Amino acid sequence: MVITRSNYQQLFQQEAQRLSDIEIESPQYSEISFNHIVYRPLLSSIMEEQILHTLAKEQIKRLAKFGGAHHEDVAKWLSDVEEVFTRAQLQPSNKLLAVQSYLIDSAEKWFRYNKSIILDWSTLKLQLLEQRLQLCDESVMDYYHDKIHLCLQADSNMSSSMIIHYLTKGLKQSLIAHVIRRHPATPPEFLAVAQDEEKIQFTLNGLSSASPNKPDPYPNEDFQMDHQVNAVTRPVNDNNRSFNWQHRQPLPQPLMNVPTTPFSSSSRRSYSQRRPVASTARQCYTCYGFG
Repeated sequence: MVITRSNYQQLFQQEAQRLSDIEIESPQYSEISFNHIVYRPLLSSIMEEQILHTLAKEQIKRLAKFGGAHHEDVAKWLSDVEEVFTRAQLQPSNKLLAVQSYLIDSAEKWFRYNKSIILDWSTLKLQLLEQRLQLCDESVMDYYHDKIHLCLQADSNMSSSMIIHYLTKGLKQSLIAHVIRRHPATPPEFLAVAQDEEKIQFTLNGLSSASPNKPDPYPNEDFQMDHQVNAVTRPVNDNNRSFNWQHRQPLPQPLMNVPTTPFSSSSRRSYSQRRPVASTARQCYTCYGFG
């Protein structure tokens, strides 16, 4: 069938009439949901990308190594490692491989012995979390903040119950029973309970370390012991004590025919003038007189 010009014009008018009969509903703006699209700036050139890559490599080289000593802060070290590895855009599997180069001494041995259970980066952070124990001379406050930091590094969405579990697991043995007995529900409650017990034990240790008997400043002097009260009673006057001690001793017999009491030079002259000349004079053993 051949369509003539008149037929074509007629078909066009019919189609235009059909389209004009279609009703179009206007949209309600309240029902429209706007999806926000965040545009992140791309690197303007390949040179900038190379510079960032070079900086990341330098930071990786300067990372400190961890040996597991008491003076080393595992929380800060792990935070630095995580930050540098993220800047270098390392995948979690590559992070686990790269971190082994920064473990030395005890930490390296620990990783080698537990390598069979450390299968990924997240497991490594959890294992480091469990290995963080409170030191004997470390306060509850310092231990608490380090352990909380490790918990959030291992799992940023870790529940309060799990945080309390890890906090209690690494606490000193002398504090664990008291904390469990109080059932803290939140990490701040755990801190308050542990600090209360820490203060009590610190006070008790201070009382027990104080010596009940002071050291004797006169170790070579004689003293009198009252056995009923078990206390040492010292003389009030040292001169009287020495005098009384001399009189308690038995009087020695004279070994010479002269008095044994010391005299001054003037007394000797006076005594020599009064002394009888007779050589037969003898001294009495009772009154110490001569004659």
